[in-house]
Amino acid sequence: MRRNEVVKRFELTTLQSKQIDMYIEELLDFNKHTNLIGKSTQTNIWERHIADCLQLSLFINKKNLKIFDLGTGGGLPGIPLSILGYRNIFMIDSVGKKIDFIRNVIKKLSLSANTEKKRIEKLDIGKADLIVSRALAPLHKLLAYSLLLSNKNTTSLFLKGRNVYNEIDMAKNDFCFDFETFKSISSKDGCVLKIKDIKVKKK
Repeated sequence: MRRNEVVKRFELTTLQSKQIDMYIEELLDFNKHTNLIGKSTQTNIWERHIADCLQLSLFINKKNLKIFDLGTGGGLPGIPLSILGYRNIFMIDSVGKKIDFIRNVIKKLSLSANTEKKRIEKLDIGKADLIVSRALAPLHKLLAYSLLLSNKNTTSLFLKGRNVYNEIDMAKNDFCFDFETFKSISSKDGCVLKIKDIKVKKK
């Protein structure tokens, strides 16, 4: 999926396309000294990272939902979603230099987004309407985090790889939850995992 295909698929405006170009430039520059994305994915960044993150928008119907991006790293998926117009995103990471990088990008691109330099367990920003995460942890760990930050209406969207069904089986040892999987548009082995109604399993 090349740049022009991603632009077309997500109907990006000229401004949004330019903002993503600027973000990619910042990301690649920062990646020279601090690992935010895998070196092997740098040549295909529009597909591997931008399209991968933007596909979450296909499952988010309101632009003002309170969205928590757990373990955001270099701002993925939070920055691309912010560029798309989701204006109440909290990008959460405990690593100071990653949050500093994101704050710099938010300022440069004039985005409406929030950052939290905290461990997920220490957050005190209320409950999310939507929780998103990419490449942070196995599902059972993500569900434990999500439970802390959810109310009964919260939905979680996790970008997962080929081991998703193993992760689901493992998570079912400790949690009950409703889930659906949707084939990724950016990776033949990937999927978007949609989770609702997480409960701790009674032993």
